[in-house]
Amino acid sequence: MNGALAALLLSGIVRAGGVPVADVRITVHVAPQVVVSTDSQGAFRVPGLTLPVDVTVEAPGFTTRRITVTASPVEITLAPVSVSASVLVHGETDRRDPATGAQTFSSSFLAASPAITLDEALRVVPGLSLFRRSSSRTSNPTTHGVTMRGLSASGASRGVVLLDGLPLNDGFGAWVTWTRVPTRALEGIDVIPGAAGDMFGSDALGGVIRLRSAQPRGWSPTATAGAGTSDTWTGDVASGLALGRVRMWLAASGVDTAGEIPLETSARGEVDRPASARWWNAFARADLVEGPRRWTMSALGGRDRRGNGTVLQRNRNGGATVSAAVQSVGASTTWAARIATSPNSLHQTFTAVAAGRASEFLTSSQWIDVTTSRALVEFGRSVPRGFVMLRATASRAAADFKEVRPAATTSMPLRDDGESVSAQVGLTPSAALTLGLGVRQEWRAAPAIGDARDRAAVGRATVAWRVRPAVVARASVATSHRWPTLNELVRGFRVGSSSTLPNPNLKPERARAFDAGVTVTRGRATVGAAVFATTVRDAIANVTLPSVTGIVRERRNAGEAHARGIEVDADAQPVPWLQVRGSVSATDATFRASAEPALEGNRLPQVPRVSGVVGVDLVPASWWRVGVIVRSVGAQFDDDRNVFELAAATQADLRVSARRRRLEWALVVENVFDARVEVGRTPLVTLAPGRALRVSATFR
Repeated sequence: MNGALAALLLSGIVRAGGVPVADVRITVHVAPQVVVSTDSQGAFRVPGLTLPVDVTVEAPGFTTRRITVTASPVEITLAPVSVSASVLVHGETDRRDPATGAQTFSSSFLAASPAITLDEALRVVPGLSLFRRSSSRTSNPTTHGVTMRGLSASGASRGVVLLDGLPLNDGFGAWVTWTRVPTRALEGIDVIPGAAGDMFGSDALGGVIRLRSAQPRGWSPTATAGAGTSDTWTGDVASGLALGRVRMWLAASGVDTAGEIPLETSARGEVDRPASARWWNAFARADLVEGPRRWTMSALGGRDRRGNGTVLQRNRNGGATVSAAVQSVGASTTWAARIATSPNSLHQTFTAVAAGRASEFLTSSQWIDVTTSRALVEFGRSVPRGFVMLRATASRAAADFKEVRPAATTSMPLRDDGESVSAQVGLTPSAALTLGLGVRQEWRAAPAIGDARDRAAVGRATVAWRVRPAVVARASVATSHRWPTLNELVRGFRVGSSSTLPNPNLKPERARAFDAGVTVTRGRATVGAAVFATTVRDAIANVTLPSVTGIVRERRNAGEAHARGIEVDADAQPVPWLQVRGSVSATDATFRASAEPALEGNRLPQVPRVSGVVGVDLVPASWWRVGVIVRSVGAQFDDDRNVFELAAATQADLRVSARRRRLEWALVVENVFDARVEVGRTPLVTLAPGRALRVSATFR
């Protein structure tokens, strides 16, 4: 085919395991979009185009791919859904994947959310929360551990959060740096519940949240400025640029809020102050596409300063991630490699508060500096009616932990080094059936230089069956694990009259998990339901110890944590101007075979029995929009002994926006009815912010 014709005709063939795939949906992202399907030989043709173009390829039972086509004809290889796409792939579909149970949220959903931070926007996911009920906007950064499916966090996460395959989980404590990512840096978010240690290793014990960076499609500047109650100021800017084979995306944002005093009014004293927060972040990515090969450079960074509710309790953290990657996608093979480094720092002060809260004194100051370096190589190849993906990873974390107390100073050089090899195999014996198998071997040495390496082997088996065109059933069994973090091994702290002690003798958590679900799609409505059961051996918990000087807890392997339940979610668009999305989660999570007799049969802390969310989007006319989100959470305990109970709560948030030409105005009312939402009880009760208003203007 000569060059002139290549500029006018896009043609190709789609295969999986060397076999042509018919009825594949090909979406060409031009203005207006072009959608075609492959014929019985897996071939397709789209005339009248100028290359390069972005193309999305979707087929039931296979992972959706988004690629940049620079030459025609092109050969595209699909992998079964049971095999994860390359960790370097940026673009994915904006539609639910019924074969995995993943929920997908597009950039338009994020832009229309009343939330400021990503974790607040993701509260629509059943069973997902941070440690306690607070969001990353108002809480201490060391409590930003994400949890799913009843596996309560204790600051550290039991779920992994990735941006283009790179973890946002901190290398020292595994808490998630949510405020590091500008919202407009994202194309979308995939939430994949359930154990996925075979693909993503330690920390993916409860599930995976994949953030996908935006795809530049030409010059597209956007700027937003906002202001609200509690002296809240927000701003963000973003733009993409596509120049031939080079694609670039830039985004940055900032938030400054005076916050509110987190204590209920009757408990406040002279030392109490609003929990203020100020952060900024930035993201940049550049892609160079050379035929089947893509070179990528990316950088993410930010700074965060907070007041934790008293005069002396403060913290600040900052860091960055810089990565370089190359990916090649051929007719039957793919390969990729990436290196990345992530320096992070945290400084925090702790105090003891006198009775009556009239005074406080400093008990300690802590400094944490950690640099985590990561390398990855992967290779994928089609096999008859299937696909095989092999990966190898290595990580090196060097940390310095320093604590200054009135009577002593402690300084520790720490290491956390790991390697892994893994393999995933996906087979499609028929168009209706997909089978998957994954295995992973990990090695880890921590926390001291020269420590012997521990090892863990995990695996997962999955099946997805398209019972009917509109009905997909799925099931999986898996083993998974989580290494104790450096934070749990060496760092203790005291807040008020409560102390938490580290434990250098912690063993890794080991888990067995099962889940099964079904997704039904009819027209513009989709309903999904899943049941799950997970048993975590040697579960790490903050165990309360006998004490006459206040509350003392120590991180311990507390025995087994059993979590089982059901999740139901649905979304529907009955008419073009109305979309409704809802979910409910019912969970029974308890301690069993406990190392501590007092814990036996207790409910896991931070896990409500029932929680639910309903979201409604109204678009009465093309120029204005109304969104309402109502979230209800049942009672839950704040401690392992089930003494401190947090009451059930319901909160409603509202967003109204109007657009004229390139300018959009928005009004947000958070906690519309000023509901009381308890987020902590130690036994001092701390509360989530009350009603708040915010207005913003966006120029596109």
